[in-house]
Amino acid sequence: MSATVIVDDHPLFREGLRAALESRGDFGTILEAGCVAEAAALLSGREGSVQGTPSPDLAVIDINLPDGSGLELLERFSGRRGAPRFMVLSMHADRETAIKAVRRGADGYASKQIPLDALILGLRLVRGGNLFLESELLRDILTVRPECVEAEAMARDAVSALTARERETLAILADGGSPKDVAAVMGVSLRTAENYQSALYCKLSLGSPSALVRLAIRAGLIVP
Repeated sequence: MSATVIVDDHPLFREGLRAALESRGDFGTILEAGCVAEAAALLSGREGSVQGTPSPDLAVIDINLPDGSGLELLERFSGRRGAPRFMVLSMHADRETAIKAVRRGADGYASKQIPLDALILGLRLVRGGNLFLESELLRDILTVRPECVEAEAMARDAVSALTARERETLAILADGGSPKDVAAVMGVSLRTAENYQSALYCKLSLGSPSALVRLAIRAGLIVP
C-alpha cells in the first residue's frame, strides 16, 4: 500500500494539494506534516506504527518550515533504505536552491507556480524513479552564463601561469589532499610541500582551501 506525505507549513496549501492528489487516485494514502519534526516522525515510520498508516514512498516537501529546513529532511532521509522519493515544491524558483536540493538528495524540484497538471506529471515521474526539474528551472540551469564563462577563462589563465610542480600541488590540494600528501606524491620533504602550498596561495591570491577548490573546478582540474 502506497502513501504520499505533503510537508508544508500552510494548511490551506496542504489541503489543496491533498485534494488534487486524492482526485487522481494513484497517490495512495495522503499524509500531512507542517514542520520538520512532524515530517521526520512520518518518514521514520513512528507515526505509521501508531496510526496503522503505511510509510510514505513519495514526499512533497517545502524548504522553509517553522522548525528548520526541508533540506534537513533530504540530508537525513534521502538514500536510506526504504526512503521515499523526494519532490521539493518551494517558493524558491532559483537555480542555486534547486541545485542545492538535488545535491542533497531531492529527486525532483519545482516552484509553487508550476501548473497542476505539470506537477502531477512530475510527481509520477519522481515516484517512478526519474529525476524531474520544472522546465523553466532546467532551462536556467543549462544556460551558460557569461559571468561563468569569464570566471572559467580567468581560472584557466591563472593555472596556465603556474609551473608544472605548482599545478601538480594545486591538483592534489584541491582534491582534498594535505601537504603531507603532496610530499608523498611528489617525493619531497614535508617542509618543501608546505612551501609549495604557501607559494601557491600567494601566487593565486587565494585566502582559503574552498577558494582553491573553486578555482581548480573552474579551471577543469577536478570535477565536483
